[in-house]
Amino acid sequence: MNTKIRLNQRQLTLLMSNLLITKMTFSFPRYLFKTSGNAAWIQAIYMSLLAYIILRLSLAFFKYVGNKSILGLSESLGKKPLKMAVSLIVAFIIVIHTTTEMRTFLESVKIILLPKTKIEYILIFFGATVAIGALCGFNSLSTINALFFPFCLFFIGSLVLFLIPTYNINNIFPLFGTGVKNIFATGILDMHCFSDLLALNLLYPYIGDIKTIKNSGTKAVLISGASLTLICLAYGLTYPYPYSTEFLLIPYQLSRMVKAGEYFQRFEALFEFVWTLTHLLYSAIYVYILCLVFQNAFKLRSAKSLIPCIVALLSLISFIPSSVVELLDASNILKRFMAPFALFLPIIIPLIYTLKQKKKGDNPR
Repeated sequence: MNTKIRLNQRQLTLLMSNLLITKMTFSFPRYLFKTSGNAAWIQAIYMSLLAYIILRLSLAFFKYVGNKSILGLSESLGKKPLKMAVSLIVAFIIVIHTTTEMRTFLESVKIILLPKTKIEYILIFFGATVAIGALCGFNSLSTINALFFPFCLFFIGSLVLFLIPTYNINNIFPLFGTGVKNIFATGILDMHCFSDLLALNLLYPYIGDIKTIKNSGTKAVLISGASLTLICLAYGLTYPYPYSTEFLLIPYQLSRMVKAGEYFQRFEALFEFVWTLTHLLYSAIYVYILCLVFQNAFKLRSAKSLIPCIVALLSLISFIPSSVVELLDASNILKRFMAPFALFLPIIIPLIYTLKQKKKGDNPR
């Protein structure tokens, strides 16, 4: 399943940007406004800087560990028991992120696009599409994503520009919103929005060199951080606090505000198109990565047969909470708990491996 995966720098950059931006810009900004008020854009910049530092720390050990992911390194350190433990943690993190986005997307589609359609039918169609996408293979997914995702970035930039007539500079004052403490201390708890950087480490074995990884990772953090900052700033300039904490899908609410001339009055239709394709690609990519995790953990020759089962399992898990609000609140707590694992395992495990190898006097690679 994975022997023929090869990603170039552009594909990897846009793939990581998708994984970060899909969650970060579509449903996540609401939590920033609850934490920092209309200073959410400052918190977005702050978190982006922290994410960049964490990324650089995780890449600092590449010359010692080579292109081994934390799964391969954990097996070298603690044999199969440690590898299984790390694999289960990674799988749990991916499941939490994927199921949250899946349920949020499906509920929103029902409310916005298909109010008379049973959500079970929407789920079946969505799951089938994701499974087909994952079965096409990772190379196909990364290629399609590289072709489409620039349109998503263009949409975000256009949205910010078209909203300029609605901006009111007074809405972002006081400048530090609910307080400096909430932005720079409490705001650290929202770093889970960058937990998708874990996927970069899992893709190490399929990437040619450290230069590609560094450039793609850095660009992905920059693109996602800039997108989140622009969305938060545009929303904060448009809606005053505390009214700005009321909406779940902030980009959708902003797209409804766009009025560009007499014949362009439905900008939200473009949002719905971009939003749908982005989530389909996001889910299919993570389903495939989850298959790679299980393949690596259980030494499977091929894991394609797992794809339908994994899609079905993710769908069932996403509907355990009785409502999307309950799901978001529960998942937000779980994401905050799991964020340290997602962000720091790619630093701690290579560090321990490097120190152990140096202690033996061997070449770490």
